[in-house]
Amino acid sequence: ISGIFIVGAKRTAFGTFGGSLKNKTATDLAEIAGRAALEHAKVKPELIDHVIFGNVIQSSKDSIYLSRHAGLRIGVPIHVPALTVNRLCGSGFQAIVNAAEQIILGESSLVLAGGSENMSQTPFAVRNIRFGTSLATPYEFEDVLWAGLTDSYANMAMGMTAEKLGAQYKITREEADAFAVRSQTLWRKGDHLTYFILFCEPSVVISVETKSLHICKNAPCTNVSGVVFLSYASDIFFN
Repeated sequence: ISGIFIVGAKRTAFGTFGGSLKNKTATDLAEIAGRAALEHAKVKPELIDHVIFGNVIQSSKDSIYLSRHAGLRIGVPIHVPALTVNRLCGSGFQAIVNAAEQIILGESSLVLAGGSENMSQTPFAVRNIRFGTSLATPYEFEDVLWAGLTDSYANMAMGMTAEKLGAQYKITREEADAFAVRSQTLWRKGDHLTYFILFCEPSVVISVETKSLHICKNAPCTNVSGVVFLSYASDIFFN
């Protein structure tokens, strides 16, 4: 094999929790980005050998079929297999790794891979009610999103696991902030050169007033001064 190449890449805009994209399922978002990526690469969907998407919180009723449905909607043939992977925050990266492995092993030549998530659609649940409950037993709603973001094995919110790793490996707050500022500075430089907007596919949202397009315009945070950074500290937030 002479090499593995990313021949096209697109993403949707980043939404806010409960924002304008809250009614778009993760499958919808995967379809938008996947279709645009194929168009960007000038690749016909009929040529795709495998569809792989990463997804963590299966928040919509069709989420267990995410990769399959996204591929079919885009026009990938029905005989082409699809796979949804979950490696938590690295799920999208894992989809790319799986795609590369498919090509290295000779099982695929072209793979549509990515990651999709819409945590705004995560439902509330009532446990232990399917088969009935005894008289006067209270029904408790469970926030599936918050429960999912808490590691029940360690009984710890995921943000706090990051805090523990920072302490374990002696990563100071100043080092973390410097790394974050470097990342945001590089992003801002690339954004000014229009690198990122070229990879963003608008999402159409129908509102009562008008039809609007959500594009990728983000404001970088490149200053470590100010108490606003306190809100990023998980130990402060969770305690």
